[in-house]
Amino acid sequence: MRARRPRPGGTRLQRVTLRARIIALVVGTTALVLVLAGVPLALVLRGNAHTAAQRHATYAADSVADYLTTGDVDEHALLEYLDRANSRSDYPVTVLLTDGSLVGADLDDTVRAALGPEWDADHDGDGAARGGTDGGTDPDGDGDTAATGITSTTVVTTDDATAVELVCQTDDGVVRVAAVIDDTQLSGTLRWQYLAGLGVAVLLLLLSWVAAEITSRRLVRPLQRAATTAQALGEGDLAARAPVEGPPEVARVAVELNALATRIDELLTQEREQAADLSHRLRTPLMAVRLGVEALPDSPGRAELEGSVDALERALTRVIRAARRGNAEGVNPRCDAVAVTRDRVDFWTPLADEQGRDLTLDLPDGPLWVRCTEEDLATALDSLLENVVAHTPDGTAFAVSVRAAQPGVDVEVTDDGPGIAPEALRRGLSDRGSTGLGLDIARGTAEGSGGYLQLVDPGAGGREDGRARGVRLHLGASLR
Repeated sequence: MRARRPRPGGTRLQRVTLRARIIALVVGTTALVLVLAGVPLALVLRGNAHTAAQRHATYAADSVADYLTTGDVDEHALLEYLDRANSRSDYPVTVLLTDGSLVGADLDDTVRAALGPEWDADHDGDGAARGGTDGGTDPDGDGDTAATGITSTTVVTTDDATAVELVCQTDDGVVRVAAVIDDTQLSGTLRWQYLAGLGVAVLLLLLSWVAAEITSRRLVRPLQRAATTAQALGEGDLAARAPVEGPPEVARVAVELNALATRIDELLTQEREQAADLSHRLRTPLMAVRLGVEALPDSPGRAELEGSVDALERALTRVIRAARRGNAEGVNPRCDAVAVTRDRVDFWTPLADEQGRDLTLDLPDGPLWVRCTEEDLATALDSLLENVVAHTPDGTAFAVSVRAAQPGVDVEVTDDGPGIAPEALRRGLSDRGSTGLGLDIARGTAEGSGGYLQLVDPGAGGREDGRARGVRLHLGASLR
């Protein structure tokens, strides 16, 4: 059963970098805080603006009321005073005199209606309706006029304005003073305050983004360098080491990675030393066996022994070569299956022509990258082609093909010979008098790349005993 490899890429969330996540978290949190603080702040600003406007309007009306209650005031002098006061203030003041006439700023009809019937332009001037008389008031009936001063303050609101009304007692009677707050002007003031607050919020967002950018760079840069070191180690550069920097947690990753690289280097060194020792230990007795076999008289038994010694020497050479390669290819090797197949077929073509074999080669135009080394794939192909040449009669046609087969590459070697029994896939077993290691070597190459080996079309073409037409190597696609 083949193990499934995880597909690169992942979900969209998985493709978001750590740096982007940190920036998004910091800026998002800042934006949320600003929103949560901005809503009540806007309400406070609005309330403060209304309170301040009402206070200023009350002060403007109070100033006029104080002027009126100082004594007899000529109407002409009052008009001049109101003109000066209204020109300096954003809150125009209007005065309702005891005779019902209005002086000062013009009042909107809706404001007059909100202030009450006393402010109606068509009012008949009845002193009772206005709350006073032309000759003043005498509340205790002793003939003395009541003291002058402000007797009441009222605030009324319309859709477009707010008015502050002061009722004051003068020597001539009850006079009403109104100062108007224009909501349009108040909205303009609030608009500038809101824009100023928005500008501060944007500045805070930019500052948080800059802070998150700096922090994320300092956090991610050591991780990226550690990843680069891990990639270099995977590609065979065991001298690569990650710089120990950044926060303690991140620096620990580099420390542990460096320790792991040192341990890997030590293990591979030991493995190469053991391979060299294995070569020395096995080559000598193998040579003694070969000399002993060559000393035997010519016979079928000697020829069989010589073949077995040759096969054993080839197998030993492959094992030692694989061990000596060490870390040269790294953990993610790759090669072009098309180029390797063409090269090995070119190597075996002269022998095939000498034996009168028809060769069919089917290769795609472009490269197909597989996850194994060029030497391993060449060894696997040599094993399969050697089986064809050595174990089929001269003149037997064979074919080699390479094609893409998602998520990998299929390399097939088929022939028109007697076929391959299914039992041949068992390690060390052969029905042709060989060591049976050829198919096992090819299978090891395929499985090492994440693929598999299988017999092609068992029982097809009228072959007996369920024999296969050939062998298919399914090689895993390169990870780079």
